[in-house]
Amino acid sequence: MLTVVLSSCDAWLDVKPYDKMSQDELLSSEAGYMKLLNGIYIELNRDMLYGGAMSMEMIEIMGGAYVIGTNNSVWGNYADLAEYEYGTDYWRARFNETWNKAYSLILNCNLLLENLETTDVRFTGDNYKIIKGEALALRAMLHFDMLRLFGPVYSRNPEALSIPYYKVYSVVPNERLSASEVAAEITRDLHEARILLANDPVRTSGTMASAPSDGASSFMHYRNLRLNYYAVTALLARSGLYFGDNDAAYKYSTEVIEAAREVFPFVDRNLVSGSPDDPDRIFSSEVIFALTHSQRNTVFKGYFDPSRIPNYVFRMDNDLMSNVIYGGGATTGGSQDDYRYRVNWVATGANRYFYKYSDMVDSGSITNTMIPMIRLGEMYLIAAESRSSGLEAGVSYVNLLRAARGVSKLPTLTMETLQYEYIRELYGEGQLFFMYKRMFSPVIFSATASRNPQPSDAIFVVPLPSTETDN
Repeated sequence: MLTVVLSSCDAWLDVKPYDKMSQDELLSSEAGYMKLLNGIYIELNRDMLYGGAMSMEMIEIMGGAYVIGTNNSVWGNYADLAEYEYGTDYWRARFNETWNKAYSLILNCNLLLENLETTDVRFTGDNYKIIKGEALALRAMLHFDMLRLFGPVYSRNPEALSIPYYKVYSVVPNERLSASEVAAEITRDLHEARILLANDPVRTSGTMASAPSDGASSFMHYRNLRLNYYAVTALLARSGLYFGDNDAAYKYSTEVIEAAREVFPFVDRNLVSGSPDDPDRIFSSEVIFALTHSQRNTVFKGYFDPSRIPNYVFRMDNDLMSNVIYGGGATTGGSQDDYRYRVNWVATGANRYFYKYSDMVDSGSITNTMIPMIRLGEMYLIAAESRSSGLEAGVSYVNLLRAARGVSKLPTLTMETLQYEYIRELYGEGQLFFMYKRMFSPVIFSATASRNPQPSDAIFVVPLPSTETDN
């Protein structure tokens, strides 16, 4: 865990290989701090974090996103996870990996932050504040997701012991805090990060999703591939909703919505319905923060490509998809005219398969590397859910989102129809399990409601890894 030597490299983050650079070298120059920060972003793409487990694989199975069969020769250990059997040797090891990787990156955030406080390195312009702000936001985001995964159901037991919160560079195990104490630390870090990012160029120049023409460093470019000012604001909205602070959730989600008209506009319909052979499946202009994963298409082929049959392929239950999520009319708000259905679900034989992460024809496009972490549509749904005057007034936000998805307005909004909107908008992005846990509601994986798992701590509270409890 002590290592800061990260061997991956990624052109979009302007990272040069530095696997032989010592810690002292990394912390002795502005470029070194940039490399260390970029290395943390790159490591988020590991399979045990957002390159798989915490985005489109493990956490989505827990959120009922996929049909998981019972044939062990095909589905192997996934059958246990679909039954929420967290205690098997395989899944205990997998959760250990996720926990350990998250906390090792938190350790590196703290290494960077502590050295920033004492360094005599001279930083250019606002780079010091940007680097510090992003590192604080990364620390908060990683703790938040570990709390959402391993902590109690916050709405029911916020004072229960949860996870440790590390604010210093140390390998000495910290005491576990109550969930509310962790929530306070997360919120504090995000607020400080937002202040530090006040002069983030995303606020004046947009995402700048191209390299500088003069060949200079692209560290301040590709702002939607970093925890920029609006991404931190969006995290405050997401965490506020999770922690039951609807006023904060509404305040920050609507701030992002207002800014998005210029910075993160809704996807051009011509790039979706007008390009049937090469659609922008992730609606890239709307992505507030994404990781850049140079092997994303390999991930698609490993999890979703129907050519893998008879091996496992992740997809939604056909009946659920056709008759509920993208059917059901006014009852569920589903429509097969929905752009999210038309571009992300491709028919092969009797089934439809999930193509959000498949390559576009222009395989060199940055869009082909993006794994969305926070998107604009979620902000509309958070605003709808957290509006003080209730869902009756919140339906206006959902209908603005639906208009951008090519479907008609909902006359009213209920928590059930709101859940369906979350599923349509965030499917395959690692947020559905956390939605059900936050709402303490049944997990929707079948069109037959009686088959859907009822809420319980056994489902929603993943046991702490042995690497933590042994300490």
